Amino acid sequence: MEEQLVLLVQLQEIDTKIRSHTEQKNRLPEALAALDRRRAASKENLEKVKEALLAAQKNKRDRDQDLEAAVQKVEKLKTRSSEIKNNKEYQAILKEIESAEQENKTIEEDILKLMEKIDNAASQITAAEQRTQDDEAAIQAEQKQHQSAFAQLEEELRAIEQARQEAMTRISPPVLSQYQKLLKSRGVAMAEARGESCSGCYMSIPPQVFVNVKKNEAIITCPNCNRILYYKETIVQKNA
Repeated sequence: MEEQLVLLVQLQEIDTKIRSHTEQKNRLPEALAALDRRRAASKENLEKVKEALLAAQKNKRDRDQDLEAAVQKVEKLKTRSSEIKNNKEYQAILKEIESAEQENKTIEEDILKLMEKIDNAASQITAAEQRTQDDEAAIQAEQKQHQSAFAQLEEELRAIEQARQEAMTRISPPVLSQYQKLLKSRGVAMAEARGESCSGCYMSIPPQVFVNVKKNEAIITCPNCNRILYYKETIVQKNA
């Protein structure tokens, strides 16, 4: 029976590797999805900067038209003022000209601000394009690493699964069935007995049960968690 226990311990080690590899493999799709989200965010940021530039350019064109119309308005007012003979009307039109010229100054200030905004947006686009390019290179490199890791995990899993199949052929069907049920319900079917305690649930093992476990001569389960107990030191000593 000790041989069966040794095989069960080996099988548990194999299953632990399979679980670890599977968990790593299952995390890779999310890692790749995170890279796709990162790529999308980088492109979205670039598009926002470009949209800001287009908006500033449109606003400047609109204000250029406003300025052109305002300048024409002032010219027309000045032309009219030369034709007015009445002093009261002349003073009124002078105020209108002054107001129009002040409006022109406001438009010119707006245009200057928009020109500065356009320059800043152009600089931001250049920087954003460089960041996007750098991000894309880094993302592609990470994707290749993840894809390589995924392929390696798949290859290792195939080898481990094969080792598992070979190990199971050497275990008696009743013992294997018991192991499989515990593996499914507990995640770990085997538990080392250490210092009269079960390493699976950390509960105490009755002294006589512990004495029997140390012999490794029978399939003995933990009274608390039902995992199959084994005594590692006895196995090591007999296989040394």
